[in-house]
Formats: sequence, C-alpha cells, structure tokens
Amino acid sequence: MLGRFNSIIAMASNGAKQVKLPTAAGSPTLTNDENAPKKISFQSCKTTSVAANCVPPSTIRSDLPDLKRLGIYFGIYMGVGTTSFYALKNDIRGHKTNDFIDSLYLCVVSMTTVGYGDLVPHSFLTQLLCSVFITVGMCLFGIVVKIAAKYLVVKQQMVMVNALHMARKIGPTEALKEIESLKINYNKCLISLIAMAVHFVIGIFVLVTVEGMDFTDAIYCACSTMTTVGFGDESFSSEFGRMFGVVWITTSTSCLGQLFLYIAEVYTDIETRKLVKWVISSNIIAKKNLEAADNVEDDKVYGAADFILYKLQEMGKIKQEDISVAMKDLDVDDQSVSDLIPTQSSQKK
Repeated sequence: MLGRFNSIIAMASNGAKQVKLPTAAGSPTLTNDENAPKKISFQSCKTTSVAANCVPPSTIRSDLPDLKRLGIYFGIYMGVGTTSFYALKNDIRGHKTNDFIDSLYLCVVSMTTVGYGDLVPHSFLTQLLCSVFITVGMCLFGIVVKIAAKYLVVKQQMVMVNALHMARKIGPTEALKEIESLKINYNKCLISLIAMAVHFVIGIFVLVTVEGMDFTDAIYCACSTMTTVGFGDESFSSEFGRMFGVVWITTSTSCLGQLFLYIAEVYTDIETRKLVKWVISSNIIAKKNLEAADNVEDDKVYGAADFILYKLQEMGKIKQEDISVAMKDLDVDDQSVSDLIPTQSSQKK
C-alpha cells in the first residue's frame, strides 16, 4: 500500500504543470514555475483543513528496521551462553552426545523457550546461570517486539502522510478513488505460511529418518517445538539431530514470529486504510461546506470558527441571542454579529 501511494504521488508531481500548495495566511502561494509572480492566497487557509497541509516529518523513515545490531546482540548472547554451559558441562545432566553441541543445543532450546528438559542444570551455579541466561533472552525478545511495533507504527504514519500528500496533489476525490482501488497485500502471510510448512515437513523427515521416531511422534514433536511448547517426552537425542535442531528450532520459531508480525501488518493496513478514507472524506466535507458558506458577491470569506458557530446555530445548540450576549464584551452590535455567521441562503450556494 505504501509503495502504491509513493508511485501515485510521483506521477502526479511529474504530470502537474502548476500545482498550488496550501499555505498559511499571508504566505506566498508556491508554483512549479519559478518565474511566476508571487501571489497571496487567503482563501486556501480558510477552506483547507490542517491535516492536508502536513509535511512528512524528517524523523519518519520507511526503511526496514535495522536488525544488524540486534543480530550482534544475539551472537554475543549465544557465544557467552554456549561458552558458559560448556565450562559447566559436568554440572548438566541428561542425555549427552558432544559437549560443544550439547552446550549450543541447550542454549538454543532455552533461548527459544522450547525447553525440552532433556538437558537440565544440576548444580546451584548452573541453575543460577540458566536463570540469568533466560532473563537476558527475554529482554532480547522484548527488543524484537519493540522493533516490530515500531515497524508497524512507522508504516502506518507513512501511509497516512503519503495519502494526504496524494490528496493534495491529485485532489481528495481522486485520492479516494485510488485508495478504493488499492488491495491489501497478503503475500507476506502466504510466504510465511509456506516457509512454516516447509520447516514442518523437513523437521518431520529428520525426526523420522535420523531420530527413528514414528510418524505420529514426529508430527507431535515438530508441532510442540515450532509452537515453543516443548513437552520434552520427544526431542532430539542424536549428535546430528541436535546439530540440525540448533538451526531448525531457531528458524522455525522465527518463521512463527514473522507470521504473527505479517498478520498484524495486514490488520494494521486495513485499519489505516479506513482511517485515511475517513480523514480525506472529512476534509472534502469541511472544504465544500466552507466554500459554500463564502459569499462571493459580497466579497466575504468565512473561517472555520465562523462556520462552527453557524453549524451550532443550525443544530439548535445555540441561538442568535446567545451569540449577541457573548459578543457584548467586544462592543460588537447585532448587525455585525449577524455578519460573522454564514446565512442560510449563502450556505445553499
């Protein structure tokens, strides 16, 4: 959706020969022609909503989150954990194969919260080390959640800003048509589902051929591992199986997390699309109402505050007498007060 907005805005910018940008009162109206005489536009500030005048903040970026630093953190985390478990290998009980592989395997199983229980700390020092290791791992996953949330929020902001700029370039009505034609992209969700299915099949194949499990047990073990449940009655017990498990457990749980992220992204796109349509539609209504209230024949231009008073009076919330009483402190007579509010006849225009 964001890329589609950018392409539409670029085409509109290239095709427009003289695009006027709404500016504040008293500011020159900008055009594409640098030699064109500068003109002052008061009408635009009266009939254009503040939302349409927004400029993309420099702090907003559409780039993907920088995962390089997070990868370094996880690398250090895995290196320190593996080294520590290897140093305390005699204090870890359970079915063992290779000391280094077992240490790395225990590191991955603890980090991903799978926790089979086939390798467990046996002494106070290793239990303390595991407690610290698990706590730090949860903090790292908290950083992952933070990055994912920032990614969704920044994308929502960019979609909103680009939609408002598109409405300003090609007009609100045309912008609404373009937004209606946009389709929600489900490709990421489908790719994540396919990746999970591939991991599931590969995991079952290794569990059956290498670990010697029954087909039913392999499915059961693969499901409990990919969902990070890890009951522990079925797990990797061979040296090659644990080497495979180090990679497979990490990537399969990551695929599950990505699937959740992309599902959240789809729902965010849907809600953002609704919000964008509401903002642009509100802008169209407000602009038409204010322009209709302007009395061109008498050279009168009403602002937003005047129009609010008019709508309150039209809805019966206030009366002309109430406005007159409120304006006495300003030494304004009744005739001037009446001129401040658009009349019913001018509104019909």
